[in-house]
Amino acid sequence: MAQRILYIHGVGAVGGAEHDLLAVLARLDRAAWEPHVVCPAEGPFRTLLEREGLTVHPLALVPWRKWFSPFVRWRSVGRLRDLVDRLRPALLHVNDIWWVPHTLGALRGAAASPPIVAHVRQEIEPEKVRRYELDRIERVIGISEHVAESLKAGGVETRKLRMVYSGIDFSRRAETAAGGDRSDVAEVRRRLGVPAAALLLGTAANLFPRKGYEVMLRALPGILAVHPDVHYLLAGTAEPAYAASLRALAVDLGITERIHMVGFQDPIRPFLDALDLYVHPALMEGFGIALVEAMAAGKAVVATRTGGVPEVVEQGETGLLVAPGDSERLRAAVLELLGDEPRRVRMGAKGFSRARARFDLDRTVADLERIYREAVVEQRGGHADRH
Repeated sequence: MAQRILYIHGVGAVGGAEHDLLAVLARLDRAAWEPHVVCPAEGPFRTLLEREGLTVHPLALVPWRKWFSPFVRWRSVGRLRDLVDRLRPALLHVNDIWWVPHTLGALRGAAASPPIVAHVRQEIEPEKVRRYELDRIERVIGISEHVAESLKAGGVETRKLRMVYSGIDFSRRAETAAGGDRSDVAEVRRRLGVPAAALLLGTAANLFPRKGYEVMLRALPGILAVHPDVHYLLAGTAEPAYAASLRALAVDLGITERIHMVGFQDPIRPFLDALDLYVHPALMEGFGIALVEAMAAGKAVVATRTGGVPEVVEQGETGLLVAPGDSERLRAAVLELLGDEPRRVRMGAKGFSRARARFDLDRTVADLERIYREAVVEQRGGHADRH
């Protein structure tokens, strides 16, 4: 009989963490596991979950440490406790650190106390380990070796700590990534108003400050001075205030006509296929599943040397890495690859091979299911030490 897992996620928008969870749920062994998902009622994440036929339990989980949280969070914690009591899951999987305190709070007074597995999907300072009570749960998953080391430094016991790279589905992909469907590429460029012969750069990540989009905008005038036909695509759900600041910066820099903010896109692959070069200017990045997607599309990459990114992009082989926040070095790296198409093609081919070898979804799901089994068996054997 399948064991029930309750996945807990508090964001309704769709970015890397949400795409990763959707991919895992699509491949999870349903003979062994019965997934249920807690998420906000509003937003594209719920829509995509239900489109896949998954059981969704709408629930708003307010940020734990906002000033207003104590006045309203008890309601969501109580509702989560009621849901746990009703579903009696064998396991709880918290999809990011922000909702670990809610989950621990819900289990206080609950009829059952299933083990908690928590994913840590961003760079994390060691002091946040205890702040978000990660040292009190049964398994903590770092999304990269870099993140796992920070968790260990913060006090997560080695026996509880695991590292699992996010993966993407290669089962329906061609054996090589040779630029995608030409008609899709032409349609994307037509929609954007980008000439077929123009050079198109792009980033696929939600628009909020940690992603460093302003660094790329500041690099763009220098890129245009050498390649006047360059355009830049920004694909992701936008934080309104940050998006407004980017538009204002584009006006100040005189590059408005070369910037294309297209919002959240599903599927993203046609947009990646349309690019000549993928650029990832993040200031902080725990892993960077968008980088894997770009490599799987056969694209050379320019990215920042932050967090888990160097574990994804092999410097000089699949792309170029620069210091985060440095527009000048970013500009130089982009120009280096824009000026050498054969090198971009070679890097793209190597990137595809690296992505398939290291970041395949089958491996990710197998690793997660192994962790689930460990946590459940340990709990039933009476070895869990949550207090």
